[in-house]
Amino acid sequence: MRCVSWLLFLLALLVVSDTGAAGQQFRKPVYYGTGKDTNPNQVISAEFTSSGYVDLAVADYPGNTVSILLGNGDGTFQKPLRFLVSSPIGIAAGDMNGDGKPDLVVIESGGTGNSVLAVFLGNGDGTFRKAGTGQLGVYSANLTVADFNGDGHLDVAVANRGFDKPGSVMVFFGDGKGNLKDRATYKAAGGPWGIAAGDLNGDHHPDLAVALDLNGSVAVFLNDGTGKFLRPVTYNAGGGEVVDVKIGDLRHDGRNDLVVANASLSAIGVLLNTGNGAFAAVKLYPTSLPGDSTGADGVVIADFNLDGKLDLAASNQDGNSALFYGKGDGTFKAAVPIHDEIKFDGAFGLTVGDFNHDQAPDLAFVMYFKPKVAIMINTQ
Repeated sequence: MRCVSWLLFLLALLVVSDTGAAGQQFRKPVYYGTGKDTNPNQVISAEFTSSGYVDLAVADYPGNTVSILLGNGDGTFQKPLRFLVSSPIGIAAGDMNGDGKPDLVVIESGGTGNSVLAVFLGNGDGTFRKAGTGQLGVYSANLTVADFNGDGHLDVAVANRGFDKPGSVMVFFGDGKGNLKDRATYKAAGGPWGIAAGDLNGDHHPDLAVALDLNGSVAVFLNDGTGKFLRPVTYNAGGGEVVDVKIGDLRHDGRNDLVVANASLSAIGVLLNTGNGAFAAVKLYPTSLPGDSTGADGVVIADFNLDGKLDLAASNQDGNSALFYGKGDGTFKAAVPIHDEIKFDGAFGLTVGDFNHDQAPDLAFVMYFKPKVAIMINTQ
């Protein structure tokens, strides 16, 4: 009997030790300031210079700047460069004028709810100049870029939350020079918030997935191949507030799946692709850890432990942000904390990139309650 008890104790110790080790996969966070007196919502990663190093861009909402943190290639970053933008809330990167230099597309809320979409062309040195704009006219929060009509020029899709106006998705077509031309609007009830582009039905044309903040669902807009989108099909994502969505092939079967962040349920939801752009019922993975409050504000997909299986990282502005290690079949292990210090300062948005050139994906969190970015270097 004593042997059995001792064996059970050892097994429990191994489980606890494994969970703790997983949670400490990343080094202690290093913080960098962004715009003063702001509550930054989003951070993205891209190579804004010819250095080959990964850089960061932060939307300093509700201030009037975008902060650019240039990477040094060793996991550290330079002091931020800033340029003027009116209350930037959404931000995405892409080569909008075909010169080989990443540009930025920003939702300027202006603090009024009547948002404007603005393109800022990259100069290749971390600075930007304003180019085309597009009128949104409603409260908009997030955007994504892709070549929706197959003309070789990047286009922009925006999720319009609406508030006092109906929710919608707007698609602006780029002219390859940094300007936005024709606009198409699609109705989207339920408070569109997060948005992602990717091929969801295997026809090699980018489709859209939209997180619906008001009815706890995700809407799938399939592209007809010309940049026009079919009537959306909505999938339950657990109810509550679904605020972010990402697209990735979680099973390596050639079909892209959906991952959503459900804020009110404190969970990450996974919807597996069943073929032709349809999805199975959501499976929820709680992000809450002992002592945490509710929250799941963002999610990214990457192979963090380099085992060939995609994992998830989730930000939580009210508690510990969490890692979910993938099993390779579209399911995930239980949440483990990324690091105890990424807590209570409002880890809102996050992005992934190899900041120190060691082939392992690192993380950057934008902190909502303090204007700073937390850099977490992967130890794998």
